[in-house]
Amino acid sequence: MKLMLHICCAPCSVAIVDKLINIPEIELSGFFYNPNIHPEEEYIKRREAVNKMASDYGIPVTFQNESGLEYWKNNLSREKEVRCRTCYSLRLDRIAREAKEKGFDAFSTSLLISPYQDHELIRKIAEDTANRYGLLFYYEDFRELYYKGKNLSRAKGYYMQKFCGCMYSYSESDHPKKPIYIFE
Repeated sequence: MKLMLHICCAPCSVAIVDKLINIPEIELSGFFYNPNIHPEEEYIKRREAVNKMASDYGIPVTFQNESGLEYWKNNLSREKEVRCRTCYSLRLDRIAREAKEKGFDAFSTSLLISPYQDHELIRKIAEDTANRYGLLFYYEDFRELYYKGKNLSRAKGYYMQKFCGCMYSYSESDHPKKPIYIFE
């Protein structure tokens, strides 16, 4: 099965990649599409970490560079449920289109590793999206790999972000080591 994995960041994807590349029936490729990540400096750090991870594991990754800052500022509600649903839908639709155009059988997402994401909502949106595009959604609850991913990322020196990605999640993060960014 040709599987395209939506990659949100290196720490969330590395343990999944480590697992999936060892399944002989899966031919794995990655897709980095995250217009939710702001500011640009943060986006670049995450993209570079994913590029290093892809090189370390020998998997091809397509990078779709697109900033959605104006969309996030002007069109999205600050309400977490609304903005996260929109963000999941936007990214999952884009990977499904890419997978369909490139002849993949299925897609999945590294969002399924995080205990902080709405797992059931992601699964529902992804399954509906897969049906629309005539693809399979490769579902696996990867949350058991969360700490393995963090440990692999630290060991390999990948950038470890301190917030989900959007400007709203930045303001909600109380991580003591988050970088200082000004959103204008």
